Amino acid sequence: MKKLFLNLVAVCGFSVLAVNVFAEQTSKGMDMAGMKMDNKPAKTTNAPVLSDGQVKAVDKENKSITLKHGRIKSATVEMGPMTMPFAVKDKCLLANVKVGDKVKFNVENIDGTATVTNLTVQK
Repeated sequence: MKKLFLNLVAVCGFSVLAVNVFAEQTSKGMDMAGMKMDNKPAKTTNAPVLSDGQVKAVDKENKSITLKHGRIKSATVEMGPMTMPFAVKDKCLLANVKVGDKVKFNVENIDGTATVTNLTVQK
């Protein structure tokens, strides 16, 4: 009986540990392992490094833009190519942009959110 009880305690303990590890891995959502978003400048530069992208959606009301982009490397954000929505620092950046436009843009980490701070439509 004592041995059965110890086995039961061990199984329950390992089960709790496994559930905890699984929950921690899945609660993170998207795999952000290759992304740098630490609010610390990588190096001091006067001009922002602009990335290339294509506009997939524009939401002026919510100050958001969805971009299909190449590699991003700014002072506070590094990420690989993907399509994703970004917050936009200033609504006026969205004034002359439409779906399908090719753009050059800069993204910075503002309060933990990847935010477009500079956006220029390419001709």
